[in-house]
Amino acid sequence: MNKILLLITLLALGCGQKSTIKNDIKARTLAEAYGDGRYVISPAPFTLEDPSLAFKSGIPGIAPVAGGMIKLLGDIFAKTTSLGKVQVSYVRTIPEISTEYVHSIRLKRFFFYMKPEKGNRRFRDFFTRFIFGKGNVTFRFLDKFALNLQTTSVKDPQTHVPEILDRDNSDPSFRALNNLFKKGTDIFTQVVDPEKAKELVLLKYDKKKRGDYILNNKYGQMYIIETSNPLATRNLLKNNPKMRDYFERLHIMEKSLIIELKKDHVIEEGFKIILSEMAEELDDVGVTFIDPCTVDSCLELKVPDVNFIPILIKGNAIKLDALIEADELPESFKLQGFVEFEVKWDPKI
Repeated sequence: MNKILLLITLLALGCGQKSTIKNDIKARTLAEAYGDGRYVISPAPFTLEDPSLAFKSGIPGIAPVAGGMIKLLGDIFAKTTSLGKVQVSYVRTIPEISTEYVHSIRLKRFFFYMKPEKGNRRFRDFFTRFIFGKGNVTFRFLDKFALNLQTTSVKDPQTHVPEILDRDNSDPSFRALNNLFKKGTDIFTQVVDPEKAKELVLLKYDKKKRGDYILNNKYGQMYIIETSNPLATRNLLKNNPKMRDYFERLHIMEKSLIIELKKDHVIEEGFKIILSEMAEELDDVGVTFIDPCTVDSCLELKVPDVNFIPILIKGNAIKLDALIEADELPESFKLQGFVEFEVKWDPKI
């Protein structure tokens, strides 16, 4: 933590001073170059495949929140492949957040990718489905989904061991989550005062009103590339001069790469053409499969635009409650994706 503060301080001192070089270029502060003029605005993404990657953020508070969501959702989705309805809670401690330099933490994106287990296909033919009972590997199995975050307190944070607990409808938290669907509550139009609130509904999905909760068309086309060497694959694509301005983001996963193109139809078509021209090079770096995102394989959910800090500082731990209902049994799958936060911090400390 001290190293993070030192780094930020050095950046602030170095970028916040006026240049001594005499030229016509006006010196800019770090906040002016990478923020809104007062605060630096930094994206903080976390991959949704390997939980160990979710705890490397230098910003206190984000890593436990992101890691908690990743751990909980990975387990609950795994349980739902064999059960119709799952309700679980997960409690983990969070470190104290220094509000002196961290101004806001906001959840910006929540992206899921449903990867078939090795050897399985995404769609099954009629004979395989109804004779052998094999299911499709698509998000069509998902009927309802909700995730709630609240702050709580644990007696001894130093010895607390996070664990996932099964819940039933007698738990007040889950009565509230179930009521979200009975009342048709729209969590995105509700006004949340984070100064007073101790909890927040982070995600909600209802198949009957699917279009109200997903953002699949808001961003550019996404691809998941399966490869034995994700780093070499990323470098191969990024260093191709024909793709210089194609990418919005690239996330390395274990044995795969998530690519988001800029939202432009010409770029999307050009990307497919260039990939076909690079077939041999892609094979050399271990690419085995390229899966373009569709509504069946990928799910980008709306998230509330709320500053987490006033909520998180009300306790020394977070409690995540998740509810999932399935209306069909999918074939075995692996959940991948990413969670992205936006952090505003003061570079002048």
